[in-house]
Amino acid sequence: MADIIRTGERVAPAHYELDEAQWRAMIDAAPLWFIAHWCDDRRAYALFLERERPLLASTALSQKRYFALSSRLPAASWPERIAQDLWGTQPLDAADTDPALDHGFWTRGWPWSSRSGPGAAPPPLRAEDEPFRDRTGPFALNGPTLKLGFSHRGLLQNMHGLKPEEALRFVGRATASGFVAHALAYSRAIEQAVGVRPTAAARDGRSILSEIERISVHLRDIAATARLTGAGLLATHAELAEDLLAELCLRHGASRRLLDSITPEGIAPGIEAPPLAQAAYTALMPRLPLLDKLHRQFSENLRRIGLISLSQIEALSIGGLTGRASGRSFDLRQHEDDMRHVPGRAGSLLAGDAWARERLRLAEIRDSLRRIERIGAGFAAELPAPPMPPVGSGEGFGAVEGAHGDIWYWVRLREEKIDTLYARDPALSLLPALPALLRHETAPELALASFGFSPSGAEL
Repeated sequence: MADIIRTGERVAPAHYELDEAQWRAMIDAAPLWFIAHWCDDRRAYALFLERERPLLASTALSQKRYFALSSRLPAASWPERIAQDLWGTQPLDAADTDPALDHGFWTRGWPWSSRSGPGAAPPPLRAEDEPFRDRTGPFALNGPTLKLGFSHRGLLQNMHGLKPEEALRFVGRATASGFVAHALAYSRAIEQAVGVRPTAAARDGRSILSEIERISVHLRDIAATARLTGAGLLATHAELAEDLLAELCLRHGASRRLLDSITPEGIAPGIEAPPLAQAAYTALMPRLPLLDKLHRQFSENLRRIGLISLSQIEALSIGGLTGRASGRSFDLRQHEDDMRHVPGRAGSLLAGDAWARERLRLAEIRDSLRRIERIGAGFAAELPAPPMPPVGSGEGFGAVEGAHGDIWYWVRLREEKIDTLYARDPALSLLPALPALLRHETAPELALASFGFSPSGAEL
């Protein structure tokens, strides 16, 4: 597939424009690891990993039509359906063309397209369309069908035409589990597009805040899962640890949830990153043995809950902690220029259930604490860095290993403003697996909590 993509016209580093024949040949080739698919009024895009580096292909739409990736790649089905609702595109030979977000209640059809117009008169809300609400937000599960669209915000489209620094505030509010991770991935995309590299201090400050957010989100997910299994004592201790971490953030110049902590220059003024790293390590590391002990006491309640196999992970290109709990080893942090986290890395498990995901969360909390302690001790150290792409390409990728998985941004600038961008949250990669998985679950809310699933991430 990579060779076929490279037969196209190279328009930016790692971006090739294909004609229809090349696009169809790409679809029929042995697939790379799929990351994302999206459209706009003119083109369809497909982002893959080649040797764990991004490779982007795009093709021109013909009367809003293009040949569907989902005819060979099941993971592309939801993105195709989302693009169909937002842009009015038509994926030919698609595996599924049912609406993903617009179920007849939107006041405008194809709201992101230049051809957008008034929507149809909304049908009456049926009982089966009432959204199922839990801690993750509103969505509906009706038999084999998972319905989103109840909280779609159009976040990405609202940033078109903004200066990069203006859009950062919107990006930093993409999901409650990624105030740092989304902002960091976006910042890396912008920096690659303009050909700049953050300073060593900015790099380390961002890494510390990213790991602290990972710890906080893992603790929150552990607490939620514990509450649903009746492990109240474990939930309480996880919540207390998360609250302590939030207080430490506040004490060292950040907000409790690290909102607006990532800036174009690095991190927000006033945040004391090295002291925060040391304080977090000192306060939380002694608490981990008790969390481990309490988890072991209740862990049998998580066996075979939300079970997802390695073959499903590979077929649907699911990454992050969910992938690592089923045997995939990929972690974007392995490929950053800062390798100080490698000793003691949490690794992966094979069970693929809620038990494995919980075990990995505890292991990754310990790993993150060790990493921030090392980074804080050698703050702003000069490290070997990979070469930057050519300055002036105007396009850039940014990626971050968030608490729930890999977050990807692609951005194109024109006249120092955002011409277009796309973001993929790990929640989107889980969507194809959820309907069949949840249909057979006696406790679907527990299974969702064990994934850390949030529909807001899939509805950007």
